[in-house]
Amino acid sequence: MKPERELGRELRVTLSRRSINVDLPIDDDELVDCVFLGLAAYVKKGFPIKVKQAYATFSGTQEVLSKVYSTPQQVVDWRKELKSLSSALLKR
Repeated sequence: MKPERELGRELRVTLSRRSINVDLPIDDDELVDCVFLGLAAYVKKGFPIKVKQAYATFSGTQEVLSKVYSTPQQVVDWRKELKSLSSALLKR
């Protein structure tokens, strides 16, 4: 058994009047995949999700995207995109 599993996975949760923000460790692929599987299941039930995504580019500027995902495959593809982005960020 891995030591992090014995101690538990690290999550940071921030509550506000409008939202619950959950920060996941960028390098914990298994945990992130589980979250995306949950989102894909939600979308599969017929509930599209509108996502506002922000990240720092390689030049140091902030990129903000807004997309609507209405199929589980779109969520899977989004996860693949984020995995690529996070890999690149970890290499910096």
